[in-house]
Amino acid sequence: MASVYMVLINEGSARVLVTGRSGDAELTGMGWRIAGRFKTWREAYEEARTIADQKEYILEWYLEEETTT
Repeated sequence: MASVYMVLINEGSARVLVTGRSGDAELTGMGWRIAGRFKTWREAYEEARTIADQKEYILEWYLEEETTT
């Protein structure tokens, strides 16, 4: 289980990602930005869902992270 979950946004591709993978922070060099860091997957997901709904972006997450929290 991850200790920190991030919400990343890619404006160019209209995507929002929930991730607990620390390596995904490297996506910031590829058009993504970190929109927030959260202690639980659920908190990160709720924030990401709000952003995706407001901006009409695609919401993505790793299924295995959802099922382990």
